[in-house]
Amino acid sequence: MTDPQRLATDELPESCGIAVIGSGFGASVAAARLAAAAGNDVVVLERGREWVPGDFPTDITSMRQALRTRSNPLGLFDLQLGTDVDRLTANGLGGGSLVYANVLLEARPEVFDTVWPTSIDADVLRPYADRVRAVLRPEQFTGPSDKAAPLDRLGRLHGRTPRRLPLAVKITGAPGPNAAGVHQAPCTACGNCVTGCNVGAKTTMWASYLPMAKRAGARLVTATEVLRIEPGPPGGRRWTLHGIRHGVRGRRRTTRPFTLHADVVVLGAGSVGTTTILLRSARAGLPLSDRLGERFSGNADSLSVSYNSTSRRTGTGARDQSAPELAVGPTITTALDLRDGADGHLVQDGALPYPVAEALRRVLGLRFALSSDAKVWCDLRPNGCPPGCGALEHSQVWLAMGTDSSAGRIGLDPRGAARITWAAAGEQDVYRDQLADLRALSEGSEARFVGNPRRALLRRGVPAATPITVHPLGGAVMADDVRAGVCDADGRVFDPAGDVHQGLYVVDGALCPTSTGANPSLTIAALAERISERLVERHLALATAGHDRATGQR
Repeated sequence: MTDPQRLATDELPESCGIAVIGSGFGASVAAARLAAAAGNDVVVLERGREWVPGDFPTDITSMRQALRTRSNPLGLFDLQLGTDVDRLTANGLGGGSLVYANVLLEARPEVFDTVWPTSIDADVLRPYADRVRAVLRPEQFTGPSDKAAPLDRLGRLHGRTPRRLPLAVKITGAPGPNAAGVHQAPCTACGNCVTGCNVGAKTTMWASYLPMAKRAGARLVTATEVLRIEPGPPGGRRWTLHGIRHGVRGRRRTTRPFTLHADVVVLGAGSVGTTTILLRSARAGLPLSDRLGERFSGNADSLSVSYNSTSRRTGTGARDQSAPELAVGPTITTALDLRDGADGHLVQDGALPYPVAEALRRVLGLRFALSSDAKVWCDLRPNGCPPGCGALEHSQVWLAMGTDSSAGRIGLDPRGAARITWAAAGEQDVYRDQLADLRALSEGSEARFVGNPRRALLRRGVPAATPITVHPLGGAVMADDVRAGVCDADGRVFDPAGDVHQGLYVVDGALCPTSTGANPSLTIAALAERISERLVERHLALATAGHDRATGQR
């Protein structure tokens, strides 16, 4: 594999025209489009580190080391267990794209019929989604996928037919440059997409929009966490960003404060990250909408495992990504669409990535040890068993998503960290309907149904209905006015005193006032394409004017 070219720098200026916070789907799109117009006056601030193909976890030990904690703030996986909702997001240059399952689906038109701004609908977003597809070049996996076969049986029960999905993965063709000029190797079908692609086949933001931004002159600064924003000093740049820089001295983690002055600030730190920054800013005195923190959605995400079926499954990722012993396929290849309008849900096949599977092998083996099943005992004592005979090789993970009530709320705990409250979140009808279908998939495979992975791991004191989301949305939602939301349809942050805060934008999933009913990455990126276009057309003069004020130019 060609050695990957790293993008990040440690050099943080004191001032810039445009500061982009975060590097996920929204932030990376904005960075590329704004850098094309403003060049080296754009700085991207990412709180995590840069992960390139070859860096991602390959076993239990490296997976454990990649968990983000207070003592390991640069960890890749940010797993937050809450009283009402659990969430799993990413932390690194490229944001959630580093560990997502590659699916690019547009939201159904009915999604936009309720509380979205009147100027945003499926027709408006479609040309911007086309721009995203032109960069990410999605393909369908056309190879055999026995892990998706149970969806055929479930589809017959509902009178629906499963469909292969568009995936941001290089599946066909020879190794070579992608649309952004980044070298990519073709997919090896190892099934380890969601712990990071070490092959380089996955078209992440790191492999697409971020190199476009860097080539246009943007500076990408990692290990730099923004905490809050406030108006800048008189006569200077419009905004001041306050945060901390993470470092290492010997074996010790270190932090040091920083400030950055900018005329335009673009928030793209993810639904929870962006909302948390705005909440801290409001606490420090920045006037913002009373709706800040509201309409949090988990996109009605569900995860389950069909454990120890009667037949061998290719639902477990390969130990060697470059030369997998079995063709698992990408993490997700197929979906059964059970949506009707904005209601209903999608069910998608999945694969347990090898590092996670090895952890679950013992956890689930111990949980079901009393079953006296030989395959379970092979997982507990693998040295005496032939390869592939364990219960986990006969298991399958499933994913579902749909439309929840978007009734969660993001607030701050006493330390200033995010806290999500949403009483009885898991008791919504959409989760009940998903549960019935996920159980049917296990029963059809004569497998044990294991819902809520957190419950499987911790067992005690965990409500069975606690949802876990990998697609958090909302918190700083777009609306027609400040009484209904935090931002307008162009991503500009409302000023409750009237109009908007000049030069303050949101471009990520925090904008979404409802579930998207599907994998939301394409919707978020399309919104960011539209917002960036309008920022360049109507507001980029703010950065130029601010630079002239700061330098005394005319």
